Amino acid sequence: MLEKPLIYVGRITNLSDARYCAGMGVDMLGFSIDPSSEDYVSPKTYQEIIGWVSGPKRVIEISGEPNIKWDEIMEQYKPDLIHLSYTRSNDTLPDIPVILELTFSEWMSDQNKLSSLPLSIQHVLVKDVPAEFNDTFDSSGFTILLALDSTTTEPLSHFLKAGVDGFALQGTKEEAPGLKDYDHLSRILEELDE
Repeated sequence: MLEKPLIYVGRITNLSDARYCAGMGVDMLGFSIDPSSEDYVSPKTYQEIIGWVSGPKRVIEISGEPNIKWDEIMEQYKPDLIHLSYTRSNDTLPDIPVILELTFSEWMSDQNKLSSLPLSIQHVLVKDVPAEFNDTFDSSGFTILLALDSTTTEPLSHFLKAGVDGFALQGTKEEAPGLKDYDHLSRILEELDE
């Protein structure tokens, strides 16, 4: 178990979220590079955002885009990690660390298969964990990130005792430039800071 839980905030679309998260000590910021996503961040916007932020590692999030031109993506975004879903785990990727996202049921059935995938998996992000789950996560050598949403009421210490190494949250759109409500992030980040 890590001394301090890792925090990953994905779906960053604006400078306000990025700066807030960096100031709160978030470890990784994720940006969607899928043009069909409502959270898509163009290379230009991405460069503008990261030009104002230091500290967190940069993650590109891959969802529906089937034909990715990796040379272009790597040049335009220069990510530290790639976040992709388990359904894309056989994609051919550049040799950089991966955050592999699985549902809880995929994790329970396939966790022993992950080490045989052709990926440099650094973190496993598990989502849709049932509220009644009361067991421990066997990390199988990977760092386990648990996806949380704004409705999570369980104390985070409960998950840390269950073997989770960190948490994954999501940014939100701005109401207007600079006008944001951070309640969804602040409650969890402040609890971890205690």
